[in-house]
Amino acid sequence: MSNLTTKAAAQTARKRPPAGRASRPVRRKKGALAENAERLAAGATVAGKAAASKGAQLAALATRFRVPLVVLVVLLVVAGALYAPAQDLYCAWRDQEAHEQQLETLNEDISQYQGDIDRLQTREGIEDEARKRGYVAEGETSLVVEGLPEDEGEDQDDTPDKPWYLALGDFIFQYQEP
Repeated sequence: MSNLTTKAAAQTARKRPPAGRASRPVRRKKGALAENAERLAAGATVAGKAAASKGAQLAALATRFRVPLVVLVVLLVVAGALYAPAQDLYCAWRDQEAHEQQLETLNEDISQYQGDIDRLQTREGIEDEARKRGYVAEGETSLVVEGLPEDEGEDQDDTPDKPWYLALGDFIFQYQEP
C-alpha cells in the first residue's frame, strides 16, 4: 500500500510544473552574452587548474623545506623576544664605558689640582704664581710681551672616531650618547 501511494505521488509530481515556472520551458537563442559566459567559464577552469598546480608546487616546497622554515620562524620569534633585553644591556654597557671615561678624566683633573695645591704650598710655587699674575719682587722689572701666537692645540677636536663594531651596535640598538 505504501508503495502505491509513493508511486502515485511521484506521478502527480511529474505532471505538475514546479512552482514559479511556466508550464512549458522557454527556449532562448544563444547570443553573444551566453557565448562570453561559456568562454569565461572555460577560462576560469584553466586558471583554476593553473592556480591549483601552483598551489600544489607551493605545498611541495613547504613540505620539502618544512624544517628550515620552522627553524627560521623560531629564530625570528626568539630574536624579537630578546631584542629589548639586548638593547638594554648594550645601552648599559655603553653608558658604563662613558661614565668610566668621565671618571678617569675627573680623576686626572683632581690629581692635577692636587699637584697645583702641593706646589703652591712652597715658597717657590707662590713666587712663580705671583710672577704669572704680574707681580715682581723688589729690584725686578716687569716686562709685557705682545704679539705671541696663541695656543693652537685648544681648537682641535679630541673626539676619536668609533670603531666599526660600536657604530654598528649603536645603529642596531639605537644608542644615543649621553
